[in-house]
Amino acid sequence: MQETRHAMDTRIRQIEENLLGLFTQVRNAMEQASTCLASSNIADCSSIVEHDQDINRSRTRIEEDCLLAIALHQPVAHDLREIVAAMRIAGELERMGDYASDIATIIMQMKDADLTKIAGTDVLKLSGLCVDMLNQVLAAYWEKDAEKARQAARLDDDIDTAQENLISGLFSTMQSSPDLVPGASRMLWISHNIERCGDRATNIAEQIVFMLEAEVIELD
Repeated sequence: MQETRHAMDTRIRQIEENLLGLFTQVRNAMEQASTCLASSNIADCSSIVEHDQDINRSRTRIEEDCLLAIALHQPVAHDLREIVAAMRIAGELERMGDYASDIATIIMQMKDADLTKIAGTDVLKLSGLCVDMLNQVLAAYWEKDAEKARQAARLDDDIDTAQENLISGLFSTMQSSPDLVPGASRMLWISHNIERCGDRATNIAEQIVFMLEAEVIELD
């Protein structure tokens, strides 16, 4: 029995370590996307797109480990919740990696755009909110703190409000300056991807609460 418990604990620790690594990969991708927006560095943008495959592989490895843990150890109660939550969180993180890659791809199409005229500063602030939310969700998972997860989820309201204001400003810009429509339209897509990252981070917070408290809740 003790050997079985040790084997389960070892496998769960491995899943946790891999998941924390995926958290870091995705956070770095989002931070790099913000840097690329500020600098319009095409090489850095290309790097984000290329490394999205690494994020995909990390998700696959975690899901395989989770399924193996279920098949070999038949976990119950908290162990099962932790494994199921890890698999779901990995899926959410992988989608956030996709958003970072999409943002980088859009930025590469905007290399000649004057960001000061199409809310570049506001989009960077929006991205900063998203990265901050992801950091807080990561802390909640690392510290196994359900209340921190709930607090992190509340940041999504700030992201939504900031995006609504941003959209309103960009539409006004497009109406008054038709020549800025292409760049402003791309900024709208960037802000949409950032907002979706906030939604995914909220889903992760919900999974942390489920893992710790065996409660299925909606935090949005």
